[in-house]
Amino acid sequence: MKQVLRQSFLLALIALLPAIGSSAFHLTQPGWDPSALQPGEILLSSVVAFNQPVLWVDARSQGQYEKDHVPQAVLLNEDDWERQFSAVVQRWQTGQPVVVYCDSQECQASRSVAKRLRESGIAPVYVLKGGWQAWLDRKR
Repeated sequence: MKQVLRQSFLLALIALLPAIGSSAFHLTQPGWDPSALQPGEILLSSVVAFNQPVLWVDARSQGQYEKDHVPQAVLLNEDDWERQFSAVVQRWQTGQPVVVYCDSQECQASRSVAKRLRESGIAPVYVLKGGWQAWLDRKR
């Protein structure tokens, strides 16, 4: 009986080895990093380091923009693209970096506006990682 138990224990241990090895592998591999930049994103610290003027584009609503915005930012959102786009074109100089922001990390408006700007021939265009909240947090 003892020998049967010992053999059963050894078989169970041998069966567990691949699972143990697999979990150890996953523990040592880097996982998803929420601080990693997505394609087209830029950190505020990188924007500040530019050696040239940046055109800030606020992709939030007009009400949010009127309440507060990055100094000298121009308003451009999907809701009123046709009317607001001309202001961006008038302010943008060829080759000038454009940084688009919206409410926060989860806001997709800045990505949509940035994509349309690129499709309109404006470049380079970046999305501010962390959005408006990153701008507000810069003082902390």
